[in-house]
Amino acid sequence: MPHLVANYSANLTELNQQTLLSSVNSALIETDLFSPNDVKSRIFKDDAFLIGMGESQDAYIHLKLYLLSGRTEVQKQNLGKVLLAILEQKAYLPVENQLPLQLCVEVIDMPSEYYFKASV
Repeated sequence: MPHLVANYSANLTELNQQTLLSSVNSALIETDLFSPNDVKSRIFKDDAFLIGMGESQDAYIHLKLYLLSGRTEVQKQNLGKVLLAILEQKAYLPVENQLPLQLCVEVIDMPSEYYFKASV
């Protein structure tokens, strides 16, 4: 734990998935709240999406950070800010994006009594 799920709109054709995942993993590890091998991330391109009624060609990236319960409000706020800062740097876009870009981060508590894990 934590688990990070990234979704992005398919019109971000130049997005480098590995760069984005490496950046967010590094940022999470640097907080010293997590062991490196506990940070798990994955990314999904949303081929079918609609922003508003489709009047404009907007794009988005949405990060969901799932944490086991027990983190303080300050820790969760800081994690959200750290991740948003990574998105704002746009190192994962090799060329300047011409589309209006919405960046979102959601920090989600998971009750630890309902999280099950096995290493086999």
